[in-house]
Amino acid sequence: MYDFEKLLERNENGSKKWNSKYISERFGVNTEKNFYPMFIADMDFRIPEDLLKSILNLVEFNFDLGYFDVRNETFESIINWYKNNYSCLIDRRWILPSIGVISLIGVAINKILTRGDGVLVFTPVYSPFRDVILNNEMKLVCENLLLEDCRYFIDFKNLENNIVKNNVKGIIFCNPHNPSGRCWSKQELEHLINLCKRNNVLIISDEVHGDILIGENKFVSLSNYFDVYDKIIVVSSPNKTFNVAGLNISFLVCKNDFMRNEIDRSLNEKKLHVNRFSVECLTIFYRDGYNWVNDLRICIRENIKLAVDIISEVPSISIVSPDAGYLLWVKLNLVEDIDDFIFKLAKHKNVFLESGSRFITNYKNFLRINVATSKKLLREGIKLFLDFYKQYVKEKEIY
Repeated sequence: MYDFEKLLERNENGSKKWNSKYISERFGVNTEKNFYPMFIADMDFRIPEDLLKSILNLVEFNFDLGYFDVRNETFESIINWYKNNYSCLIDRRWILPSIGVISLIGVAINKILTRGDGVLVFTPVYSPFRDVILNNEMKLVCENLLLEDCRYFIDFKNLENNIVKNNVKGIIFCNPHNPSGRCWSKQELEHLINLCKRNNVLIISDEVHGDILIGENKFVSLSNYFDVYDKIIVVSSPNKTFNVAGLNISFLVCKNDFMRNEIDRSLNEKKLHVNRFSVECLTIFYRDGYNWVNDLRICIRENIKLAVDIISEVPSISIVSPDAGYLLWVKLNLVEDIDDFIFKLAKHKNVFLESGSRFITNYKNFLRINVATSKKLLREGIKLFLDFYKQYVKEKEIY
């Protein structure tokens, strides 16, 4: 069992989430006192020692940083990861290792779609999706998810109308969903695929949170549906699972030869090559990281329960319980201005949470909490957040 209470020492080590200058810029406060950064979506946990040992052995013994081709072992590690975790059978030829997920999505829509095309996202959602659409001079189309009994659903009838009305040619799909952690069911995915097939719409599925499955609902990768629809691209990465976003490594899985070759050609033209060290780390993680993932799921499940149990004591707060990932999407029903609340919470309690306003639209009253830290820090941070919430609401009632 890995020790998840022994955290990385991240103060001023370059970690953005713990960097006083960045926190000051984001929240307008200093961090001289104890503070609780639970906003940016990375974990405070150490890279597991057994995997770190393999990385150090790699570096020490005959490590070559010259020009290189991605080794077959890398492809095999991804193939086996998908087979063992998701029961997906993917072919080596379908895999394209690449740079970070968002950059890869940007290259994909740039090559497969056309300037001015509508690209749809399901909101609330990870805001870099918006940026990558607009940066490629395409039209951002938002489809608001329906919230029913603290769970999100897709309004498929409205979705099809939205696609036709706005000339939508692509969908960037978050599976599992960020910020809510929703795992979409087989029935929902099949409905989405049939709708896109009917309207000739490309689906790019960002599946970076799929490994950290914590609920009863299973994660279903869209790579299961390559034989059903040939305009599907799956993008994923070890970044979330192993806390290595700084490696800037990802990969896509796409059976469609034309689309995959176009993306590969564009990456080569732009000289956006993967680096050797990141590729070798990915190989080690996917080859040897099964025990880590199993223990991580237990830890995150415990942390989610800890946070939910404490927050649930306040009736005016609603929680969207995640199926996957380490992010908690929380609705403050008595707060009108979520940004005002977030900044004042930071100022008065040194607790830093992510405002719903960073998720494009359809976020009213919501904030996001990252629970991937020690239980001690999580418990203290949540209690300070709730103390301030009660005070904030009381003061608003007075005025």
